[in-house]
Order: sequence, then structure tokens, then C-alpha cells
Amino acid sequence: MEALFPGFNDTCLRSFSMLIMVLFVVISLVLRILSRCTKYKEASEQIWHAFKPWFIMAPIVLLAIGMHQNILVIALLLLSIFIVKEFARATGLYNDLKFMIVIYCGLLISYSAVWLSWYGFFSAIPVYVISLILVIPIFRNRYKNMLQKVALSIIAFLYLGWFPSHLGLIGLHPQRITLLLFIIVGTELNDAAAFTCGKIFGKNYLISNISPKKTIEGSFGALLVTSVYVLIANKFLLGFDLVPTILSILIIWLGGTLGDLVMSYVKRDIGIKDMGTLIPGHGGLLDRVDSLIFVSPFYFHMISYFVRFPGGLS
Repeated sequence: MEALFPGFNDTCLRSFSMLIMVLFVVISLVLRILSRCTKYKEASEQIWHAFKPWFIMAPIVLLAIGMHQNILVIALLLLSIFIVKEFARATGLYNDLKFMIVIYCGLLISYSAVWLSWYGFFSAIPVYVISLILVIPIFRNRYKNMLQKVALSIIAFLYLGWFPSHLGLIGLHPQRITLLLFIIVGTELNDAAAFTCGKIFGKNYLISNISPKKTIEGSFGALLVTSVYVLIANKFLLGFDLVPTILSILIIWLGGTLGDLVMSYVKRDIGIKDMGTLIPGHGGLLDRVDSLIFVSPFYFHMISYFVRFPGGLS
């Protein structure tokens, strides 16, 4: 059991599990109180609607992170394949088999490099995969609509596949459970805080044309909540110095916000509300992890520079 699920006896996993349960209870109570106030009744219902899927997703995330590192890599690979598929279906790229084959092969190679702890090759993979994507129109002897498909393929592989695979590299660190739970919980908490504060206090739009629901008040509320979260987690679990602590706040808050906005302008440009229908009423899986995708490589490089991997990465 311990070989398959190393997190079974991990103190950090238990601590974060307790933290998540406490957050669920607190949020539920706050929303219950707000729902009795006419002024905030509608906002509380919308927040609760957005909050409910995490009763299912949170245990799945905890289970995946607590599993053996290789199982975590497989789980992340499946995540990337699924969100790439959602993106490809939404943009129409899914109908072009050759581009999809190159993208999926690129994902398999990227995660294989993570599996083998081969960071040098992992870093070079985008060069080869993007080169293959670029030459597909040449071998077809076609140019019509090729630029669009090439661009979409590069986004699908690089952004939706290679970016999140950095979480698998963090899984090579001896403190992987602590580091992964910290960034995943922090990023989702930042999203929830921005949404909640925006619904309750929001009056001024942040980026009106791209995401009319995001407000300046929601963004500052998220910054406050994220800062408190990072400081508490750092004191009791991480032990970061001052610079990585500040960077963690910025990566989670700013990176999470930008990741959400990236998918917002993509969806608006192609004229859809959600990337998928996996979660009824909440869109697809990509709609739930868009912030984490953007955050992943920045967090990995911060960890590798300031916290460091014992023995380095080869």
C-alpha cells in the first residue's frame, strides 16, 4: 500500500486535507449566511454553483498527488491529453489527424522524459515538436488555412501539454507532495477568492472586453487571500526564504489571473462560453485548470532555482 500510495503516511498530505475540509466548511457557512441577505442572495447562489464541483475534484487531486511519482506522471499525461482534446474540438483542429498525431506524440515524449527524469531532453522537446508541426504543410504541399492550424497546434502542444508537464518535474523533488499541494491549492484558492470577492464587492471591471466578470475588487481580494495563504503555508510547511515567498505570491496571484484571462480571450475569439461539457453547468476540464497551466512552469523554475533539487536535474 505504501509503495503505491506514499502519501498515506505523509503529514503534509494530511495537513492539506484538513485545510481543504476547513475551507469547505468555512465557505459553506459564509455562503449560507450570505444567502439569507437579500443583497447577496444571488451572488451567494452563483458562488455556491461554482464551488460544488470541488467536493468531487478535491479528493481526486489529493489521491493523485499521494500516489507514486510515476502514477502522478500518468495522471498528468491523461490530463494534458484530455484538455488538448477539448481545445482541439472547440477550435476545429481535432478534425485534422496529422496535426493531432504530432501533438499527441509530443505529449507522450514530453511525459516520457519526465518519467525518465531526463530534464535536458525535456527542455529541448519543444524545438523538435514545433519543427514537425511547422513542416506538415510543406509535406502536404498546401498553404490554405495552414497558418491557423500550425498556430493552434503549437498552442495545444506547448501551452496545454508542455506547460503542465512541469508539475511532473516537481514530482521528482523529495518534498513533492508539499510543493505540489501548495501550488495547486493556492492557485485554486486564488481563483475562488477572485470570483467570490468579485461577486460580493466587485464594481470596477479589470479587463472588460476579455472577461466582463473579473473586477479590480475581486483581483485585490484574491491577492489578499493568496498572501495570507502563502504566509501561513510557508510558516508551517514550506520554510521558504523571503524572495521565494514573495515570488510564490506573485506566481499564484498574477500567474493564475493571467492564465484565466488567456483562456477567456481564446473562448471569446472563437465564440464559445466553455471549452467542454465534462462538468455540467461548469464547462470542461480546461475551464477548471486554465490558471494552473499558466502557473506551472514559473513555479517549477522558482523551485529549481531557490529551493533546488538534491543532486540537480540531468
